[in-house]
Order: sequence, then structure tokens, then C-alpha cells
Amino acid sequence: MHSAANRGMKSALLGIFVNLGLGLVKSSAGVLGNSFALVADGLESLSDVFSGLVVYFGVKIAVKPPDADHPYGHGKVEPISAVVVSLALMVAAVAIIYEGIREIIKSSGGFAC
Repeated sequence: MHSAANRGMKSALLGIFVNLGLGLVKSSAGVLGNSFALVADGLESLSDVFSGLVVYFGVKIAVKPPDADHPYGHGKVEPISAVVVSLALMVAAVAIIYEGIREIIKSSGGFAC
């Protein structure tokens, strides 16, 4: 395996574990402290765990040498991984926006005209 790919995979693993810890602590503190912002931040850190896993396995597959089924190699996995991570972040953003609007409406008693 290439040393750059090896460093990338180690960095992704470190990020996965750090974000897992951060996500659990932030989410727990947000639930205990009744803070939607902290829960949202914790969920964002937990979504980074998913992103880290996608990056880790994307790099692991991308560095494989060419074979009979993939004569040009597996390098296309990297941009596909980037698209998956981008879509996951967009889904997380939409969920946070939805919950934020829902909390605003709930706390204000609804829209006033």
C-alpha cells in the first residue's frame, strides 16, 4: 500500500474515533441540558463518523491495483466517496434545519399573522 494512502487511512481512523467520542459527549450533554444546538452539534459529529468510514473504505479500495474487471484501477472510488459524503452532509443539514424550524414554531406557539 502507498505510504500516502496509509497515512490517509490512519488519519480517517483517528477522525472516526475522535468524532465518535465528541458526538456522544455533545449529544448527551445536549439532551441532559435541553440544548437543541448542542444536540445538533453532536449529531453533526456523529455524521462525521459515517463520513470518515466512507473516506477510509474509499481510500482502501482506491489504492487496489488494476485487475481483470478494472483494468484502469479503482481510482474512481475516491470521487464516488466524496459524493456520498457530500450527500450525507446535505441530509444532515436538512434534518437540522427542519428540527430548528420545528423548535422555533413550538417555542413561539406557532406563526402569527
